[in-house]
Amino acid sequence: MKIYYTTTSNFNNAKSISKRFLNDKKAVCINLIKNVNSFYLDSGSIKVANEIIMIIKTKLNKNEIERYIKKTHNYQIPLIVEIKSGSPNLDYADWFAKNAE
Repeated sequence: MKIYYTTTSNFNNAKSISKRFLNDKKAVCINLIKNVNSFYLDSGSIKVANEIIMIIKTKLNKNEIERYIKKTHNYQIPLIVEIKSGSPNLDYADWFAKNAE
């Protein structure tokens, strides 16, 4: 199991990406965290945006997930990063394996 992190600017885009992943059986579970305030620099100016965090649990590798997300993501340059983690609890790992087929 691999876990990836990305953000998007609105809930509808996050839902669309999530449903596409699940319908195409490319992910087993996606968590959406709403109302995240992001502060960032762009062209020398401080910007503020309200974003949705997406945590995607999948068996895809980094190249596959990047291609897949970029097809429907609303950002020109989305952050897509793998979250390195240890092994999940055995019950969850079994559930994931059964649903990732």
